[in-house]
Amino acid sequence: MADFSRRALMKMAGAGLSTASLLGGSQAFSETKGSGGKEDAMQGDPGHSPYHRDPVTFYVHRLGTDHAEGIAAIDMNGDGLLDLTSGAYWYENPGPAGGEWKRHKFRQIAPAPPSAAPAAENKAFWDEFVADNGEFAVDVNHDGAIDLVTSSWQNDGIWWFENPKKLGEMWKPHFICHSKETEGFAFDDLDGDGHPELLAAHYGRQGMLWVNFAGPEPAVHTIGGHDEDGHGCGVADIDGDGKPDVISIHGWFQNIDATHDKWVWHPEWNLGDCGFPILGFDVNNDGKMDLIYGHGHSYGLYWLEQTTQNGKRAWLPHLIDDSFSQIHVLALADLDGDGELELLAGKRYRGHNGHDPGSYEPLAIYYYKIDRRNATFTRYTASYNGTAAAGTQFVVTDIDGDGDLDVLVAGKTGVHWLENLKVNKRTREAREKELLLNTDWPFPDENQ
Repeated sequence: MADFSRRALMKMAGAGLSTASLLGGSQAFSETKGSGGKEDAMQGDPGHSPYHRDPVTFYVHRLGTDHAEGIAAIDMNGDGLLDLTSGAYWYENPGPAGGEWKRHKFRQIAPAPPSAAPAAENKAFWDEFVADNGEFAVDVNHDGAIDLVTSSWQNDGIWWFENPKKLGEMWKPHFICHSKETEGFAFDDLDGDGHPELLAAHYGRQGMLWVNFAGPEPAVHTIGGHDEDGHGCGVADIDGDGKPDVISIHGWFQNIDATHDKWVWHPEWNLGDCGFPILGFDVNNDGKMDLIYGHGHSYGLYWLEQTTQNGKRAWLPHLIDDSFSQIHVLALADLDGDGELELLAGKRYRGHNGHDPGSYEPLAIYYYKIDRRNATFTRYTASYNGTAAAGTQFVVTDIDGDGDLDVLVAGKTGVHWLENLKVNKRTREAREKELLLNTDWPFPDENQ
């Protein structure tokens, strides 16, 4: 098994091998300018954006100061607009004209059990976290109303909260299965039934599991055990047979027949503690599935190239970006509307209560243009040194209905909507209200 964890790569570098040689070449930062302002371009030709598309500018809205790290988009009140859920609350979408996102409580979240914090000094540790590190919109009971599936790492279990179909009523929790120290998820169609399943990985390494919601009751499947589980998971067709495989930080499960729990384990790498999900994407356009992953509790964003050596599958790691830490969540989405997917990544805040490397460096959310012609990444800033942190989940959807994709995040610094300004239909008056400017000028002691 090849060890591609950050610790292993840095150890090899310390032994005399350059980081560039270990990672398949150098990726130097250079400054360039575009319509988005000064950016860091990770490419050989500074100033040239892949596919000749101008950078996207995002307007950051802080909708609330709650510190749950899961988020979902659901039409909660039946007005045809997607609202946001995060933790115990939902945020009401004011519509295209803008306005206040009103907060409403809709469910009760259980605190961590007393056994989780046996000593008084541990209470502050647990109180910092909300038992919610992932939210997924699923009609679990098939009654036509979208429910919410969620879990956390401090409480045991994957749960679903039932939509009562009556605004103002609390949503009732239902236990699905035991899932201890649930670190994160992937949400994809594993069995080819046309519906996404929930794949869960565990810090305590109890064994990966996935949940199918197509039947009258959620069906729980396990994959592997302690040695195959860990801090990171994903779904991608590694071997190109048309069936989605399951990705772990230690290797991958070849999908023989997911419905009947038939998998073949391939221990081909060790990635360390990854963010979620580990992404499958053909970075260099050679027809082979590559992987993209970030270190959830350290520095480093990488892609893992699928190659062939001596007639066997092999993997070569490449550095994308090591300038920020705690990359606990990734996503692929066409943010600029050019028909190509961009990579979305961001910095989590206080993932280990401030003890991770770089914990108090500026918060950042970036997107990367991927030039598949030469396998390079160009970084652009969505938010930097503000209040928006990536948390454990991205939701990418057109939340304001203007025709471009927005980014929604939740974390310990609050709930944020990163409004994509590629299409900008807000009036000047609406923008001035959103800025919360004090226009009662002249101010005291000024212009006197």
